[in-house]
Amino acid sequence: MAEFVSTFITGFQSVVESDLTKRLPKLKIINLYDGLVHYRFDGDSRELEKIIYFNNTFFVLKTMKGKGLSFPSLVGAVTSSKNYFLVNKGSFRVRFVQENQFAKVDKALTRRAEDYVLANSKLKLDRLSPTNEVWFSIRREGFAFCGELISKREFTEKNLNKGELRPEIAYLICSFAEVQAEDTILEPFCGYGSIPTQLAKKFRFKKLFISDIENERVVLTKERKQIAQAPEGLIDCRAADALKLSHIEDKSISLVITDPPWGFYEDIGDINVFYTNMFKSLDRVLTSDGRLVILSARKEELEQTATASGFKIKTSLHTLVNGKKAGLYYLVR
Repeated sequence: MAEFVSTFITGFQSVVESDLTKRLPKLKIINLYDGLVHYRFDGDSRELEKIIYFNNTFFVLKTMKGKGLSFPSLVGAVTSSKNYFLVNKGSFRVRFVQENQFAKVDKALTRRAEDYVLANSKLKLDRLSPTNEVWFSIRREGFAFCGELISKREFTEKNLNKGELRPEIAYLICSFAEVQAEDTILEPFCGYGSIPTQLAKKFRFKKLFISDIENERVVLTKERKQIAQAPEGLIDCRAADALKLSHIEDKSISLVITDPPWGFYEDIGDINVFYTNMFKSLDRVLTSDGRLVILSARKEELEQTATASGFKIKTSLHTLVNGKKAGLYYLVR
C-alpha cells in the first residue's frame, strides 16, 4: 500500500483525522502532527486532490523518526535503496525544507540527491521551472520524509473579499461542528457565504437559516451555486440583524455555525457588549441541547462573554486566519 504525506492548516489535526477516516475508508493514518498527516492509501491518488484542506501532497519515498535528524542522514537513507516514482514523466528539481522553511544545503548533497532521482526515474533535471519536485523535509517533531510532490494547492486571498473565509477553513469549521442530518442550522453572520456554501455542498441537514445584516452580502450568498440550486424549502437566506433574529422562532435551532465580526474590519462598538448581545440572541433561538460553533480572533473576549452568558466550552482549537491567531469554539449550555 502506497504511503503519502499531506499538509494542512495549523490546529485542525483532530478534525482532519476524523474527516479523513470517514470520507476515505481505504486511508490508514500512520502519523499525525500539527499541519501534517502521514498515511497509507490503497486507491487512486487523484482522489487525494479532492480533499479541500490539503495544501501539498507527497508520494512518500522514505520517512525517518528520531532526534538529531539531518539532511545528510535523510539523503543517505533515501539513496541507499531503489525507489519507485509515482510521476515519472517531465522534469524535476530537489528542494530541502527545515521546519516549513526552504533551506540551503551543501551543493554536493544537492547533487547527490539529484543524481539519485536521475538514476531511478525518467525525470529530467530542471532547477528553474520543473514540472515536478522532490522534497527532503525535516520537522521539529522529530519526523522527516522524502517525497515526490504530486499535488499542490495555493490558498490565497487574492480572489476573496476582505474578511471572507477561505473555503477550506469553512469546510473544516463545519466538520468540527459535527453536523447531523437532523440539525436545523443557523449562520447569522454569513458574510460572503463561505460557511453556508460548504454546508450545502458537503453536509446533510434538515434546514439551514442564513442571514447577515448587510443585504449586499446576502444577495451574493444567494447567488452561490450550492445555495441557489438547493431544494425548495431547505435553505432560508435573508437580510436580518443577528442581535434580534426576529424571523427565527424560540428554541428552534439545534446548531449555530458562525464567524461573527472581530471588530478589526468593521465598527461594532465595544466587543464585549457586542458578544454579550450576540449570546443573548442565540440563547433564545437555541434548543435546550443546542450547540454553538464560533470562530473568533478575539479569544479572550469571546471566552469571557460566553461564560457570563451561561455557555461553556466543550472543546476548542487554535489556528491562524488571515495571519491572525484565532480560536474555534464548540459551546454548549
